[in-house]
Amino acid sequence: MGLWQSNLIAIGLSLDVFAYSLYKGAMVSRIEKKELIKMILLFTGFQAGMLVIGNAITWIPAIHRSYQSANLVWTFIAALIFFGLGTMMIVKSYTKRNRKINEQKEDSYNYHVIALWAFITSIDALIAGIGFSFLGLQLIAAALLVAIITAASVLVGMICGYRLGCGPMNKFVTVGGCLVLIGGAAILAHYLMAR
Repeated sequence: MGLWQSNLIAIGLSLDVFAYSLYKGAMVSRIEKKELIKMILLFTGFQAGMLVIGNAITWIPAIHRSYQSANLVWTFIAALIFFGLGTMMIVKSYTKRNRKINEQKEDSYNYHVIALWAFITSIDALIAGIGFSFLGLQLIAAALLVAIITAASVLVGMICGYRLGCGPMNKFVTVGGCLVLIGGAAILAHYLMAR
């Protein structure tokens, strides 16, 4: 798996986090550094943690043995995982596009709600961790890549939401889904040509 493909998929996955951060940034009357750092740590921890758990699933002995003996089949499954993730993100953004968002100032940071959203947005990372493992991407490199991109997504999302509002939120999720689809297609094409 090439670096650009893994970057593309990680950026696509992080746009879900970016969309939530955009929403939260639009609701606060000012961005507090301490609260921003907590949000970055929470989302980054969930994204990287779920990626590691997804990777660990592939080390279940039955899966790991079959993965080593049928590499091409698992590569195809990994590409399907990324196609499914991308499609799911696009469908999710279109089903929510007509929902009106009432932007009202809410300066409290309810970390029970934020943690729930961090968990929900990290389910994609769990599935991606399985796909990354099937493609042989090193766990530490993948987790670090996702952590850096997620931290940047929270930071930029909060600032953009604060300055611009949360109107384009669903568009970012759609773009993220498209990036994940492109990454999945590139992976599939690379492995089919290498065969």
